[in-house]
Amino acid sequence: MSKDRPNAPSDQAIAVGVDIGATAIKGAPVTLGGELIENYHEPSPRTPAALHDFVHSVLKRAHPQVRGIGVGCKGVIDTATSRVKSLPGDLHFMEGRFLADVIDTGGLPLYADNDARTALIAEVLWGAARGKRNVVLLTLGTGVGGAALVDGVILRGASGAAGHLGHMSLDIHGGLCICGNRGCVETRFSSRAIESDYQAHLHAPAKLSLGEAGQPPTTEAIFQAAAEGDQSARCVLDRAVEYLTAAMVSFLHIFDPEVLIIGGSIAEAGPLLLSPIRDEVARRTRILLGREVPIVFQSLVGYGGVAGAAGLVFLQQGLLKI
Repeated sequence: MSKDRPNAPSDQAIAVGVDIGATAIKGAPVTLGGELIENYHEPSPRTPAALHDFVHSVLKRAHPQVRGIGVGCKGVIDTATSRVKSLPGDLHFMEGRFLADVIDTGGLPLYADNDARTALIAEVLWGAARGKRNVVLLTLGTGVGGAALVDGVILRGASGAAGHLGHMSLDIHGGLCICGNRGCVETRFSSRAIESDYQAHLHAPAKLSLGEAGQPPTTEAIFQAAAEGDQSARCVLDRAVEYLTAAMVSFLHIFDPEVLIIGGSIAEAGPLLLSPIRDEVARRTRILLGREVPIVFQSLVGYGGVAGAAGLVFLQQGLLKI
């Protein structure tokens, strides 16, 4: 599927951004100003050949002035080589592989990083974090991703794993997470967690208003049902939001950011998500921080990771700076 955008000027630098997520892969040629010329998406690839073919299909439609390819991918990525060092859960076929080799760029430079970091890069270059030096971003979707800008530098850590905020423990005896830890944020507030928790209400006395036989309801449907008074949906979301609030309070105390940005597919719930969180987070952090940290939505909802992946190209080639 594609969505046409106006053609870029022939003399403007273009990079192709690719965002490899757990459920979908997205790509687009992106201008130096962060505009997506066209955008494309498919279900996430399950083989190296499928990944290669998707990226090359975007390249074929891209502007001839492409400067390189940027890739955002879940997991731990070696930014110097594009090697996927660790990728628990879905898309395990990429673990240990060099993305540059799988995609076979044909001589174009390729740069890669964790997908939450590329989403943050987009916000730093063109969105809600522009001009700021300390920022935390959370991506709430199938899993929970995170990234941090600390004193103007994207945090990567000694092995490239820094910023995996979704794997902070909330309950040391909690459910097993795909990362090997227990009770992670991701096990309490993610599409997987929310949908699984709602399914558990099939054995509860509360009347269910969602889902058909053999088809569990989506997170979007659960949020909508809660707004319409579904007691099971409300109970599930109240519990999930409590855990997310606790995590956010910890992140603000650890990083002391100028702004906390929320992205990912769950962020599309809008006020249904943030309204019950903002006041409680502010109440719990105001004494130590001495101020209220704004909690805002990602500017480039849906394709922020794609724009940020292209931003990797512009940053590496010195066309833009953080």
